Amino acid sequence: MPQINLHVSAEFEASLEALMRHRGLRSKSEAIRLAVQEAAAPYRAALPRDFSLLENLLPQAAPGRPPMASLDAVLDREMDGALATSPASSAPGTPAARKRQ
Repeated sequence: MPQINLHVSAEFEASLEALMRHRGLRSKSEAIRLAVQEAAAPYRAALPRDFSLLENLLPQAAPGRPPMASLDAVLDREMDGALATSPASSAPGTPAARKRQ
């Protein structure tokens, strides 16, 4: 199991201990796992989206032309490459600058 180390405030520590007392939990790790699982539950339980009704609304790709999804993937790669080399991407606080740190 991966390990996570974090620094917390005194207020966080007090809240964590209150959760442990209220729920009868024996360890801080158990309390943090429970809190994260409960917080993430609505996002993990989201129903998968069904787009099957939309499948035939768009025209089929012309013969010899790649499907739109592959064109989107190419565009995404090109945009990522352009962003990685742009001067704005090296500004402090940008995701690319954070990756280099």
